[in-house]
Amino acid sequence: MSLRVSAKHVSGPRRRAARLMFYGAASLSLLVALFSTGCRKAGSSASNNISGAESNAAAAQTHEPVYSPTPANAAPLVTPNGEPDLAELNRSLLRWVMANRRKPASFEDFAATAKVTIPPPPAGKKYALNPSTMHIVLSDK
Repeated sequence: MSLRVSAKHVSGPRRRAARLMFYGAASLSLLVALFSTGCRKAGSSASNNISGAESNAAAAQTHEPVYSPTPANAAPLVTPNGEPDLAELNRSLLRWVMANRRKPASFEDFAATAKVTIPPPPAGKKYALNPSTMHIVLSDK
């Protein structure tokens, strides 16, 4: 079946509709051709691959979020004058959010699962999580 349209036979809005149908069909066939090839590993052997059911079962057993602790060469969480480095704490919070794919419910939730040593807050202050900006702030007790 040919979708070729001649200007002699169709004019005005029908011509535009026919042209859109032609380009739509061409785009759709191109997308189908691209996605039908699939994403496959080149040169993978069946002996070293885990089947889908086994990998899903393994993922279900290890439901713990993947998070690597702060590297040894990372900046300390305390400034030279002894104050907590809020910028570095916020970077740790961002790493935690990216690793766990969710926002923490509170600062305590972050601190309990962050696997980072959080310095004590200054006297009369406590850490809090600002829910609108997702930043760690110091607030009065």
